[in-house]
Amino acid sequence: MERRHALAVVRSLALLGLGLAGLVMGLLLVVAATLVVPYLPAARASRRLADLGRQLAGRWGGIRVEPVRRPGPPEPERRADGWYVYENSLYRSPRWPTYFLELTWRAEDPALLRELLWLLLTPVFGGLAVLVPPALVAAGTGLAGFALTGVAAPVVGVPPTVVGLAAGLALVAAGFAVGPAALTLHGRWSRVLLQPADESWWHRSGLARRTGRWQNTVWHGAGLAGLGFAAFGGFLLNLVTGLVSGTTLSPQLSALTRPLVSRYRRYLGSWTGVPVVEPYRPFPAPPRPDPDGRYRVGRILHPNRVAAVRAQEYEWLFTDPATWRDQLWMATNPVAGVFGLLPAGLFAVGFYGLAWQPLSWAPWAVPLGLASGYWVTPWYLWYGGTYLVPGLAVIPGWASPLVGFAMAGLGLLLGPAALRLRLRYDHLLLTPTRAAVLAGRVRQLTETRADAVDAQAAELRRIERDLHDGAQARLIAVGLNLADVERLIEEDPAAARALVSQARDASAAALTELRDLVRGIHPPVLAERGLPDAVRAVALDSPVPVRVTGDLPGRLEPPVESAAYFSILEALANAVRHGGADQIEITIGHTGTALRAVVSDDGQGGADPTRGSGLAGIRRRLNAFDGVLTLDSPSGGPTRLTLEIPCPPPLP
Repeated sequence: MERRHALAVVRSLALLGLGLAGLVMGLLLVVAATLVVPYLPAARASRRLADLGRQLAGRWGGIRVEPVRRPGPPEPERRADGWYVYENSLYRSPRWPTYFLELTWRAEDPALLRELLWLLLTPVFGGLAVLVPPALVAAGTGLAGFALTGVAAPVVGVPPTVVGLAAGLALVAAGFAVGPAALTLHGRWSRVLLQPADESWWHRSGLARRTGRWQNTVWHGAGLAGLGFAAFGGFLLNLVTGLVSGTTLSPQLSALTRPLVSRYRRYLGSWTGVPVVEPYRPFPAPPRPDPDGRYRVGRILHPNRVAAVRAQEYEWLFTDPATWRDQLWMATNPVAGVFGLLPAGLFAVGFYGLAWQPLSWAPWAVPLGLASGYWVTPWYLWYGGTYLVPGLAVIPGWASPLVGFAMAGLGLLLGPAALRLRLRYDHLLLTPTRAAVLAGRVRQLTETRADAVDAQAAELRRIERDLHDGAQARLIAVGLNLADVERLIEEDPAAARALVSQARDASAAALTELRDLVRGIHPPVLAERGLPDAVRAVALDSPVPVRVTGDLPGRLEPPVESAAYFSILEALANAVRHGGADQIEITIGHTGTALRAVVSDDGQGGADPTRGSGLAGIRRRLNAFDGVLTLDSPSGGPTRLTLEIPCPPPLP
């Protein structure tokens, strides 16, 4: 028992040190989130401290705190050629894709905010609990020491040494007595903050969600401002290089700054919930050689393909209006960045500077004062501000927390407005203009129309070939057989009957081929029963088990049904022929705005639209309806292919 109480005091001191380390790490994590690049190391270190707090709460305080987290970040996708993919970029090493995936995973993990609050609040609230035992022991020891040296105040009829020594021993005993209870209180505090969000009244009331949303806007605005300042550095590099090299190296630098601006667009869309479309023109097709073997780009002839492609890249960058709008955005970012940093600055100075200092003063200033005799004022930042603004000296120091909370509240209130202002500014320069959208739409319609015309011509050629080689040839044979029957029916009835039998077989084969041909154009079951039943009919003949789920409340437009039907058939054929699947599942439904079909299998994966014509054919078929094909097929499987075709809801 005595050992347990004695260890409780030592453990309280250790938890005080852990709280101070957590406070420092929490502040570093906030700074690292603004700078983005050092964010992951800081997040990993803060998680280790939070895990240590969970372990000590259970081991020392007897309060079990279970970590509740999502599964770890996914592994980066590796292509068949050995390159790693993250979004639209390729990397030779998995290092950067792994970094970006973990960054997104940690940013979306709700446990991160709980752990950050634990790091920042524990030195005050949890720290006050574990401060009591060592403070009582230190005060009692000091009082007993003063009594033994004759400094204690005398009491009538009682020697001062006895009074001081008795009081000191009582304080020391009280410190050892409350040690285990202080550890339990600290563990309960850790469980309140580190438990899942829906288990505390703060989160059930909705205040945590609202406050967290405002705070996210504050830090997201600061993060966007930090990325904007980095983009301004890229603009200065472009400017200096352009002045020195005479725009010779500008295409190379633009190729470096474009990914930075594109990444900013992705963060902006992720943090604001408003997707930002990239406005760049597509890279032109590589030039073809002229009869003399040279390559023409504009009015210049180039001796080889490499020089022609380099000239194309130069022209592509400098004639694209989005390039110059990117440069204007990077050049004006410092002005917009000030508005993004204002709410974060108010919140940081108000809450972490003015309000947090007096709240977190006791856990470190009291031991320092008891040990050294030097007492630091809890209002030190406020007093420091009075030197810069002497007029603030008329306000007493105890008003610092009130002013700090007011500043922090103002920062929270300004956060959403500043983020909306930032979003409007970014959309003004980083999104496609109306003319660019119309030009892209015209280009897409031209391409889809050409694809539709080509597909229609190919389909007509296929029908003509199938009729010529199949049903037409068999019908001609039937006609010849009937002519022979007419000639032999009087002379050789047995031979005539044999020819009639052959004609009957040929006509049956011709009928079967015509039915197969009609089924390839528009199957009767699709016209009679609709898309889900038509897919189920095909699934019955599949050599691989196929499960079809989902249904539609009515019939879709015939062109949409036909496009979805043949796209699903092509995906099913790919899974059977190339996927090596043992089980295939097809899900069909309507989202309210689009028909959605998902074909998934447990095969070997590694499907690539650039290899073969199956997936490319599906994409061309969907492009005619502004449909979207999404493929998720990592090496080793499984494969998940999603088709979406915009269309009105089905009619009963």
